[in-house]
Amino acid sequence: MKMKLTAALAILACTSIYSLPAAAQDHERNWENGNVIATSEVHIEPGMLNAYMNDLRGLWRVFLDQQIKDGNVVSYRILSNAFARDGEPDLILVTEHPNWAAFDLSSEYYDDLTKRLQGSLDKSRQATIDRGKLRRLGGNSVYQELKFKD
Repeated sequence: MKMKLTAALAILACTSIYSLPAAAQDHERNWENGNVIATSEVHIEPGMLNAYMNDLRGLWRVFLDQQIKDGNVVSYRILSNAFARDGEPDLILVTEHPNWAAFDLSSEYYDDLTKRLQGSLDKSRQATIDRGKLRRLGGNSVYQELKFKD
């Protein structure tokens, strides 16, 4: 019995020693962080798709184009859920940021941008209220892109 236990432990020790280099290779970091991607789900009120798209084409687009010029946004897009089931969003708004710092800007930056593009925070609040007649917001998600090192 002791002989079998000793033999088993010896075999286990040998296989462990030989597998260490392989295990170390398997755990090397072969990727790096990429852009930060934020999504917002939008549920369009019946018959309001065109009105909402016109609204997005105005301020939302101008707002993001300015953030691209400022270096805080890489790209943005609108995805349509072609076969939305009950409770699923009709649209997904996507913004892509170069890093977490550009994603998490101060409220002062956004207040200043809002004042420059809309004239005042009061106008912005009213536009938000008006937009509520066109859509309901669903969930938001934020993702970190992972890119393989080549």
